[in-house]
This record gives sequence, structure tokens and C-alpha cells, in this order.
Amino acid sequence: MYQISENLLMIEARGGGALVELSGRRDAAYGVTSSFQAKNDYLDHVRWGAADNQPNTIAHVIERNNQVRGQLDTLRDMLYGTGLGFFKRVIENGKVSLVPFTDDRLEEWADATNLQAYAIASINQFVQNANSFTRLVYDPVNTWHELEVSDCFVTRIGKPGQYGVFEYHTNPYFGEGTFFDKNATEKIPVFDPKALPGEQAIVTMYHGKADMPGNPFYSYPSWWCAIDWIELANLIPLFHKSGLKNGYNIKYLIKMPQDYFNKEGERTLDAKEVKSKWSNWGNNLSSWMSGTNNVNKSMIIKYLRGQDGKMLDNIDVIPMKNEMSDDAYSKVWEMSNVSISNAMGLMPTLSGVNPGKGNDSGSQIRVMADYQQHFRTAVPRHVITKPILLALRAMGYKDVVPAFKDVQITTLDANPNGVAATVNHGAA
Repeated sequence: MYQISENLLMIEARGGGALVELSGRRDAAYGVTSSFQAKNDYLDHVRWGAADNQPNTIAHVIERNNQVRGQLDTLRDMLYGTGLGFFKRVIENGKVSLVPFTDDRLEEWADATNLQAYAIASINQFVQNANSFTRLVYDPVNTWHELEVSDCFVTRIGKPGQYGVFEYHTNPYFGEGTFFDKNATEKIPVFDPKALPGEQAIVTMYHGKADMPGNPFYSYPSWWCAIDWIELANLIPLFHKSGLKNGYNIKYLIKMPQDYFNKEGERTLDAKEVKSKWSNWGNNLSSWMSGTNNVNKSMIIKYLRGQDGKMLDNIDVIPMKNEMSDDAYSKVWEMSNVSISNAMGLMPTLSGVNPGKGNDSGSQIRVMADYQQHFRTAVPRHVITKPILLALRAMGYKDVVPAFKDVQITTLDANPNGVAATVNHGAA
């Protein structure tokens, strides 16, 4: 599948193809279809992006950038803290508090479902794509649901029915265009928290996201809105790499008489021979003037004398002055990285893109880290812990909640190690 314009797609198939025009209402962001189009699309799932490859498109941009992956890891670490724990709600004097709790069954379930690894994988899915799909696999022996993350690259929402979404689809060929194999699709029903054990399929799925206005199916993270800045930042290393190898901008102006190659000795060359000589000269000159192997270049020019003994017009090499300083390129680089960090919702100092510009003392970093954990993690943590909470409720734990435990940085006079005991925050 190839996207020709915002509303026009070309689909290739063996023996033919088709043009698909998307009309009517659609989501405002990233080509995600509206409810109307989802029900009337020829696909039996809800496309993610106009070409159904939005996660792939974003990943391609990320892999060419040296900042985004590290900043996504920072967001992940802020969300994860020191890991997940179980807490019981306790009401004392009209106030609700969370008290650490565990028992043998919870510990066995956490080991069986590899809970900490699941949490990390789910966070990675969410910070990159703002969606997290979870398989709930029912174990009839232990009467619990084990949790598995379903990668956004291979997961789509099934075409909605009269009463909304009733299934999800997984296919390793989602986003692969003409290589898509419909027969490889596995359809998984939606997890029903009200169903009793044995009343629903062994494998069900839960879709976690923060609902975005105008996007009824897939959500998107705020940093996707900085895609132009990311692509700009991706161009700068390539520019410098090419500049170091081949020279920045135009360094020399080379002037030559138009009839320089018109003769060879006393013989006048025809047009084809003249064109060939100009072509060979240009190719040889480009090869010689570029690259890192020909520094401190010297050019030898053989010239003819006129009847007066003076040199006739020949090759004239004039060095060009570069008005664009390295500092100008550096400022563009810094602006793009700060813009990406802001779109991530991270303070530039925590992102590592604003070193030496203030706000980087130990106490300031501590305050920023506390702010990030306490004010910018509640919503993602709620989304990520929801399937865990559903699994706990299905096991009969009515007053136990999963929650992440924060890292609290302290001053050295309070704790020589610089880190205090972990505290809970962000319970579902």
C-alpha cells in the first residue's frame, strides 16, 4: 500500500491493483479513520494511519535520531521508578492510605506472569505509541489471567460492530504494505471484566490508552507533534558528515574558457569529443576536490602562451568564503533538541539536552525529578496498571491495587547514598 496524498492510496496486488480514496469524516491526527470510515473501510480492522503503518513510520524516524530513544527511556524510567508493588487501601480517620501488601498467591501470580518485565514492556509501548495492548491468558488450573504485551506493530483494533469494538487483530505483516497477508491474522476477543471464569475465551485482549478528542480508536503521544523538529535534527548529522567528507557548501569557484577543450594540438575537435572531455574533466575534478583523502590540495595547470608571450585564458580557481558559521548550525541543533524534549513533556535538563545552561545543580535536578514523577506520571501509570488491576479483581482481590514506587532523591546530609526509601505514587 502506498500513500499518494492525504486521502488517496494505491494498493498493489498480484495481477492488478486499486486506488482507494478516503472521504467523509476522519480523525484529525495521523490519518486515523473516523467511526464512519472504520465501518466502511475494505479492511476488516481499523487502519492505524492512512497507510496502516503509523507505528512503523514513527519507528523509522526514531532510529535515525540520537535524542528521541534516550528521552523515551527517560520517560520509561520515570514511570517505572523502582517497580510495581501491591498495596491495600486502608481508611483511617476519613483518609485513604495505601499500605504495602502481599501474600503467597500474589507472589506466585507475579512470578507466573513475569510482572515487572510486563510492566516495562507495557511502558515502552505506551511512551512510544500512546497505546498499550495486553493479552490476558486464562489459566484454568490456577484460575488467574497471565498478562502478555502485544506489540503495537502487529496489533490493530478490529472493525467495530453495532455496539463498538468487540475484537482485536494481530498479524506480523501489519504495516508491511504489499507483503500483508490477511490469512496470518489472529482475532482475539475483547476482555470482559464482568464475565465469570469460563464464560469468555482463554485469550482475550485489553487496549490501554488515554482518549484523545477526535480519535475514537488509536491515541497518539504529544511528541509525535514534533515530528518536523525530529526530522530536522536528523538532517544535521548527515549534513556535517557530508561536510567533513566533501567540504561544507561551495568552497571554490572554477572559471574556464568555454573553448578550452575545442582543440587537441592543431586539430579541432567535434562536438561529441568536446562534450566527452568536459564530462571527464568534471568527474575527475569532483572526485579530486571531495573526500578526506585530498587535504592540502595543489592544482597543476598547463597553459599556452600567446604571440605576445603572455598566458592565455585558462583555469582560474577562486576560494569562496563561507558566511554560515559552525555556531549557526549548532543553534539549529540545540533548538531542535529542546523542542523535542518539550514535546516529550520532559524538562530539557532531565533530557540531557541543555547541559551547562543553568538549572543543572544537584538540588535543582532533584526538584525537577520529583516534579516529573509526581505530576507527569499519574495518567500513564493509570493506563498501564489498569489490566493488572483487572487481573487482580478477577482473582478476587477487591481492595488490593497495583502501584509504581517512586525514587526519591535526598540530600547527602539526610542520606549518604543520595536516595531515600522508595515511596508509592500513582496507584490505579
